[in-house]
Amino acid sequence: MWVDLNPVTADVEPGAEATVELTVRNTGDIVEEYHLQATGDPGKWAVVEPQTLRLYPGTTGTARLTFSPPRSPDAQAGPQSYAVKVTPREDRENTFAIEGVLQVAEFADIRAELMPATTRGWHRGRVRLAVDNFSNTAASASVASGSGSSNSNLQVDIRTPALRLQPGRAQFSRFNVRPGRLLWFGTKARHQYTITVSPSGLGQPVSLQGTYLQSALLPRWLQRLLMFAAAGAVAVLALWFGIHPSFASSTQASPQPAAASGPQVIVIQPTPAAPSSSPTPTPTPTPSSAAPPPKPSTSQAGAPPASTSKPVAPPPSSPKPSALGQIKTGNILNYATNQSVDLYQDNFTSGQQVELWQTLHNDAQGWSVWLYDDHPTVDLVIQSTGKPDSAGTKVLEVDPGNPANVVISDDFGGVPGLQAKAVADYQEWNLANIPNHDTYGVLKNRHTGTCLSGQGAEKWLTVAPCNTGDQNQWFALFAL
Repeated sequence: MWVDLNPVTADVEPGAEATVELTVRNTGDIVEEYHLQATGDPGKWAVVEPQTLRLYPGTTGTARLTFSPPRSPDAQAGPQSYAVKVTPREDRENTFAIEGVLQVAEFADIRAELMPATTRGWHRGRVRLAVDNFSNTAASASVASGSGSSNSNLQVDIRTPALRLQPGRAQFSRFNVRPGRLLWFGTKARHQYTITVSPSGLGQPVSLQGTYLQSALLPRWLQRLLMFAAAGAVAVLALWFGIHPSFASSTQASPQPAAASGPQVIVIQPTPAAPSSSPTPTPTPTPSSAAPPPKPSTSQAGAPPASTSKPVAPPPSSPKPSALGQIKTGNILNYATNQSVDLYQDNFTSGQQVELWQTLHNDAQGWSVWLYDDHPTVDLVIQSTGKPDSAGTKVLEVDPGNPANVVISDDFGGVPGLQAKAVADYQEWNLANIPNHDTYGVLKNRHTGTCLSGQGAEKWLTVAPCNTGDQNQWFALFAL
């Protein structure tokens, strides 16, 4: 048996076809039937026609191999070795394999997506950029931002400006969008921005359009309420100063009691229900112990002045939550994995996701717990204390833009802000005890109503529906 392959090396574009001819000669002295089969990685893209050659002694037959690699990362660029196995039916021991090379050309297909494309907030928005490499070769890409309009004052802070993409894999880049100034009142402001992903080699840049809807810090109904309150205050002041002189004139016209030894102030009393023969004015204390009648509050706009001598005290305001103190906990231990809450690669920047890692007692696993008496509950704010010289004071929170992620973020005012509990509800937690496990508890987020949960060893933390029976949600805050 004699076998030949032409050509030995064939070039092919992914998504196209390449053809190779296989020639077999029967050098034996009997009629033989040869079975043909392509092997190797390119063999799954090959079609052999015909798959069987029936040859008389001394005759030659030809088969055609057609390679059709897909335009996907599975058809990796570069030389791909293959072989064609020729098996005689009668003389199987004389099986022969001839080798060839399929040279697969490179192609580029970089895709990107903003998650979400539209972000809402009054102070900032958090966005993730997913970049997928559907090419058949590794690629590098840079991420840059641009303003969608000439008058936009939106700031885009990209965390990962350079990405290394493997074939068939995706990389993520986080960034924050911040308006240049706060919007106190009015309707929502729409800010447009552009994210451009530029491959370093093959491929065209990919541009994505994003939108940030900036909400007003104070709602419109509050603006109207303040306007009505201001108008009511002006009306009350005008009413007070307009009626007060008549009180003074009535006081001067009232008769004075004979026993009075000095000047006295007469307070107008309401008319009694029963008639009397002659009304007698009621003397008041001397000026040394008397106080002038108070002005009406702004909440009584448009009402006449009170006729009683004592003003009604406003109800006491509800007490603010008081800080019970700060407790340095060291590491926070998860029961299911016996690993500690950790900052990925010791990254203390705002927006960094939090994971579980083997307990090392290093900076990335240092935490403090702030306790607040919120009547009747006790709220917790968990602060990262492993790196006090890092920019800002970082606390544990549920990502408002993606509630499945647990990250660290700047608080509102550093340590003084924590002392005054100037925190958002997605940064507040409640600790629920677990029966028969005094050391561990379940942390419930005030904003989402879900509980902090692990997803396994060396994986990101997330939040899930609260379940005290799920050991992934058991955490020991004070695991020094």
